[in-house]
Amino acid sequence: MGIRLAGVWVAATMFAVAGCSVETPDGASADAVAESPAAVADAAPDTAAPATAAVPVSSTLLQRASELASAKTLHFEVTGIVTDPHVQIPADDADQYGDVVEKVTLSFDWDVEAGTILGTPAFQNYPATVSNLVGMEATCPPGEMLGPYEHFDVAEIKPNGAGAIELLGRRKHPDTAVAESCGTGRRTYAAADRAVSTWIAPPDLRGLEIAALVPTQTGIKFTPDGMSVVTTAENNNWVWTFTPSAK
Repeated sequence: MGIRLAGVWVAATMFAVAGCSVETPDGASADAVAESPAAVADAAPDTAAPATAAVPVSSTLLQRASELASAKTLHFEVTGIVTDPHVQIPADDADQYGDVVEKVTLSFDWDVEAGTILGTPAFQNYPATVSNLVGMEATCPPGEMLGPYEHFDVAEIKPNGAGAIELLGRRKHPDTAVAESCGTGRRTYAAADRAVSTWIAPPDLRGLEIAALVPTQTGIKFTPDGMSVVTTAENNNWVWTFTPSAK
């Protein structure tokens, strides 16, 4: 059994909505958009996802399992990191590309039974890092970014009331000077913002012991300390780390 969100199946098992995440640029679909941040102090995104493993059932995890599984309300601190290679930097279809890493964090209370956010969620955006700027080919002049590029800045967190959350955001393209057709001259493309979105789904912790015992069956991973759940999607490069606590 499953529910389908923006082209992604979310398993409705004991570990129901584990890690649905779909990202859509402006104009591609009305079913996806945004991002959100929890509470992390760094101004720059982490460049690596948290260490995860199909860890054996730790005493820490089992001690927390009963508390978390019986809670009617959970608090989630969430960190999302996206690592996208060869992203087109100009707002228009021009040959300047870079490898992008960006982080967002979210913080919210979650009604387990209703599958929705309680109160007002918080989020924080962090500056993207762009590396390996290239033009049409690796041997072409790379052009120049004339301002910061932001891959995904969350603007709104929108629960759908069925266990998933749509993150509505903006992709901010800077003015860019591009070496047209691999030539020595440059053309400047104007900055522009575009709407983007992505879906996430907080993990259902009522099957925590089962998920810990058979992580390969549930598609769920835990951080080695057993304190956080890590989810990924097959169709994009987001990695989401959910750190729950009982309210």
